[in-house]
Amino acid sequence: MNRRTLLLLAMALGAAAPAYAQATYPSKPIKLIVPASAGGPSDVVARLVAEGLTRALGQPVVVENKAGAAQTLGTAQVAKAEPDGYSLLFTTSTPIVMAPFTRKNLPYDVRKDLIAVSHVGVTPLVLYANSAVPVKSVKELLDAAKAKPGELSYGSYGNGSSAHLLGEYLSKQVGIKLIHVPYAGVSPQITALVGGQIQFAIADIGVPAPFVKDGKLRPLAVTGSKRSASLPDVPTFAEQGIAGMEPFSPWWGLFAPGGTPKAIVDRLSAETVKIVKSPEFAARFAVFGADATGMDTASSTAALNDELARWTKIFAALPGLSLE
Repeated sequence: MNRRTLLLLAMALGAAAPAYAQATYPSKPIKLIVPASAGGPSDVVARLVAEGLTRALGQPVVVENKAGAAQTLGTAQVAKAEPDGYSLLFTTSTPIVMAPFTRKNLPYDVRKDLIAVSHVGVTPLVLYANSAVPVKSVKELLDAAKAKPGELSYGSYGNGSSAHLLGEYLSKQVGIKLIHVPYAGVSPQITALVGGQIQFAIADIGVPAPFVKDGKLRPLAVTGSKRSASLPDVPTFAEQGIAGMEPFSPWWGLFAPGGTPKAIVDRLSAETVKIVKSPEFAARFAVFGADATGMDTASSTAALNDELARWTKIFAALPGLSLE
């Protein structure tokens, strides 16, 4: 066998190796990185997806929590991981569509370093008041803020979060001043609201639900284009005359590193869509007041691009806002 033949054989084997790897995928456990703390909504939903993928793929899908830096730490880990389908990301929209605008020197490029595998679901944000505060609508909140400029405070689950940006955008829209108090997650934020350390908070539906039921918290408005099935008596911001709040509804998605082979991405996408569309998942997901979407990779990519365009306009309306 001459040198030329050996070279051609080596090239052929090299080209066949990736195809073989894709055909046998997965052949070992898959790591699912969640850039948030254990026990929170993202962690719980990620474990639902991991359970389903474990059954569908025949290999363990192991959730690993990597919180820090406003969810960008874990996101960066996956963005820079080997694009072989064994390191995946399950995250909210925060490090995907907001971090590019809120974080300096972001260690990844969303469009280049990540592939949207599946848009899993969306949940509205809710503006809550401590029930001891005599406010029952957004208008009454605005009136109170105008009567006491700089005295009313609202809590969010972190600088640069959807909740923080909603509060700042609301303040800008109506020309009022609300004091922002960031917390390290939804649970401590709601604890502070129930305890009276802050008067208002912007959060999801799931964690505050028991306090709403007990009458300790009063929901004033929800984001989105329609009322939430979990809070049917609570009007949207739009119903109360505040436009432009629809993009502030956080969503969850599954991502792979950029460069992951299409065959692997397509398989992961198809299996995730099946999981999310199942009645079992929808029922468990509804506990968070969320709607399951289950988009494939093409639809998820289109939705991501639309989101980035909307957030470009939102941040243009918030010049000089410090988020770090």
